[in-house]
Amino acid sequence: MALGISIYPLLSSKEENLEYIKKARDLGYERIFTSMLEVDANKDKALEQVSYYRELLNYARDLGMKVFIDINPQVLKNIDVDPSDLSFFVDLGCTGIRLDGVFNGIYESMMTYNEYGLEIEINGSINSAYVNNIIDLRCNKEKLVVCHNFYPEEYTGLPKDYFVSCMERHKGLGLKVAAFVNATKGGMQGPWPTNDGLPTLEKHRHRDILAQAQELAALGVDDIIIGNAFATDEELEALASVNLSVLKLKMNSDRELTEIEKGFLNKQLSDRIESSEQIIRYSHSRFDLKNTEIKSDRDETVVVKKGTVLLNNDKYLNYKGELIIAKQDIRIDNRRNIVGYIDEDYLDLLDYIFMGKKFSLFMDK
Repeated sequence: MALGISIYPLLSSKEENLEYIKKARDLGYERIFTSMLEVDANKDKALEQVSYYRELLNYARDLGMKVFIDINPQVLKNIDVDPSDLSFFVDLGCTGIRLDGVFNGIYESMMTYNEYGLEIEINGSINSAYVNNIIDLRCNKEKLVVCHNFYPEEYTGLPKDYFVSCMERHKGLGLKVAAFVNATKGGMQGPWPTNDGLPTLEKHRHRDILAQAQELAALGVDDIIIGNAFATDEELEALASVNLSVLKLKMNSDRELTEIEKGFLNKQLSDRIESSEQIIRYSHSRFDLKNTEIKSDRDETVVVKKGTVLLNNDKYLNYKGELIIAKQDIRIDNRRNIVGYIDEDYLDLLDYIFMGKKFSLFMDK
C-alpha cells in the first residue's frame, strides 16, 4: 500500500510546500496529488504560476515520489499547450496524469502507450463499462491506474455500498485503486473555495484519519491519499503507522484501568478462528491470567452497546481472562467486567475483525 499527500501550490508558500513534501517523504509517503484547475485565466500570470508548479513537482519527483496532476483542456489552452504534447507534463515534474472527465475509451487507451511512460489515471468513482471499454481496446494495463474522487461539499461523498461496487469492478480488472482520506485536524486547503473536507467516503468526513485509512485498506484500496493540505504532523505519522495485518482500535474508558487491563493495550491480539457473530474473542490471555485474581466489578446484569470492551473475571471459571469486544448490543452478567469502549470513529472497523484477524487497542495519552 502506498501513501500520498495533496498540495495546492497557489494557496501556500513555496517553503511550506517544500517542507510538507520532505516531511511526508521522510515518513515513507510515495505519491503526490495536485491540481492545476486553479491556474489564472490570464496567460502571463498563468505561466508564472506554472513555473512555481514546476519547481515543486520536480522536487517531489527527484525525491522518488510519484506525481499526479489534475488538469483540463481549458487550462492548457490558456497557456498555449497542445493537450496531445505530453512532454509538457514531464517537464512539469509529473509521473502521471489524472483524467477527471470521461472521453471515448480510445483516447485513454492510446494515452497509456505514451512515449514518456506517464501513468494515466482514470476516475474510480464511475461504476460503468467505461473502464471495461478501455481494457477491451487493448490499453497498456501497466500504465492504467484508478483513483476515486474526493468530495468537498458535505453529504456528497460516496456511500460505502457504491464504493465497494466500484472497487469490485476495477480490482476485478486487475487495476490498482487509490482513494482519499480527510485530514480533520489539519488545514483546509483544497482545489475549490468550498471545502468541508476532502474524503472519498462520506462517512469518513469527520472521523479520525487513522480510522478512515484502515477502513479503505480493509476494503482493498491500494493507495491512500490525504485529500486536503496541510495534514498535521500527528496525522501524517498516524497514517504512516497503518499496518494492513493489524487493525488499530482506539479505546476510551470512564475510569483508570487496572494493571491487568493495561496489559492488553498496544499489544497484538486476534479474534478466534471460529468467529462469533456477536463478539470478538481474544482467548490466549486466559492461559496467561489463569492464576491471576480478577474480581467481578458488579452484581447486576446489564445490556452493553456495540464496541464495549469486556474482560471475563473469576466467576467465568475456565474462561477467566478472555478479552471480549461486543460486535452488537449484548446482555452481560457479573462474570464479565466492563473495561472501556471502542471510540465511535473506529466502530465500523469491528466488522473487519473475524476468523483470526489481528488487532490492537490503544488509548490517547
